[in-house]
Amino acid sequence: MMTRTITAMFLASTLIVGCHSSGPKPTTAGQRLDSSNAASNALAGFRRDANAAKFFDSAYAWVVFPKITKGAVGLGVASGSGEVYRGGEMVGYATVTSVTVGAQLGGQTFSEIIFFQNSFAFDKFTNDQLVGQASAGAVAGESGGLNMADYNHGVAIFTRNNSGLIVAADVGGQKFEYEAK
Repeated sequence: MMTRTITAMFLASTLIVGCHSSGPKPTTAGQRLDSSNAASNALAGFRRDANAAKFFDSAYAWVVFPKITKGAVGLGVASGSGEVYRGGEMVGYATVTSVTVGAQLGGQTFSEIIFFQNSFAFDKFTNDQLVGQASAGAVAGESGGLNMADYNHGVAIFTRNNSGLIVAADVGGQKFEYEAK
């Protein structure tokens, strides 16, 4: 059983890495416009929530992933693209990939924003040294709202469910890739 799990995680992570081999930066003007519009819409949603809104004024930087798509049947795989902001200005692009293992079934899309309290935390992100995730929950449709968060080691993470149906008690890791504008 353990061998199957390890093999499945290896195959899923290989698939994820293959999907993002071109890097996080959009390659065409149309892709950059789509990325900008999606990021603006997601940021507007996070700014409307009092729990997340307070971080925009004090954060050193943030990254927003407008749409992360996750599918799971025992093994969960998720990926998404987003934009990185420092001092309120867009400075780059990022991708997130995630593999989770545990009791989980379904699929969902969600938005995620990560606030960086200081330059040290932001530098860890831009140097591909930020990883981590653990979750448990049940989400149906567009309910769910924001997860409450506060800074932990200079990082605060909020998510908003976009759509889908998933039941999960999983652990895993998120990996980020950053590319300057």
